[in-house]
Amino acid sequence: MDAWKQAWWLTRNEYRKDKLQWLWSAVFMIYTGSMSGVLLIGQEQSDFINPVVDAFFLIMLPLQGFLFSRRSFRYIQEDSYTQMLAYYRRLPIPNETVMWSRLQQALIGFVYNGLFFYGSLYAVRLHTLDFTWDQYLAFALSCTGYGLLITGLYIYGEFLLSGKKYLLLSFMFLPIGIVTSILIRFSGNYGFWYVIQYSKWWGLLSPVMWIAVVAGLATLWVVSRSTLKKLALRDLS
Repeated sequence: MDAWKQAWWLTRNEYRKDKLQWLWSAVFMIYTGSMSGVLLIGQEQSDFINPVVDAFFLIMLPLQGFLFSRRSFRYIQEDSYTQMLAYYRRLPIPNETVMWSRLQQALIGFVYNGLFFYGSLYAVRLHTLDFTWDQYLAFALSCTGYGLLITGLYIYGEFLLSGKKYLLLSFMFLPIGIVTSILIRFSGNYGFWYVIQYSKWWGLLSPVMWIAVVAGLATLWVVSRSTLKKLALRDLS
């Protein structure tokens, strides 16, 4: 509990440093949510199942775990994540506290960004599907579960890699997303359609939602624990 409270102090301190990150994140999520709706409209008006739809969602959904601060934009030029960790180590702030704070920020990011992303997606396209509140919540949680799963890999890069290597890790998600979307294409539909349909059919009992959330949280926890152990051995000088 003490580590959680200390991490919360650290989280609030991080948010005070750059209050514009709330604005930039909201703008970006409104844009990506609206574009997602446009892609879904285009897919439904075409007989060709376009793998770009799934690739777009697979790449964009994990970004909901971030607030777009100056640090997140400067990680290549300034290796800002490494500098942050070195600064906390000098204070000294335990690695456990830093990790808990990062997890808090991720969860806050998914809630905050999700309001704008799923709100704009609903306004542009999904309002025509007559979702009830529990069905739409199931849909949002299904997507968030996947986002949590990938967030663990992003945290691994932030804590253990230099800015340039972290960039390479981020680029890896692009071909993986494209290949995955092409494989889903062979099933005869696009993957996002399955998430929508299962949410409509099952609501909060959706097996897709529960599998995604449990897998996402479990992966995030396991990767975070592994990252924490390796961080203790990392040279931040």
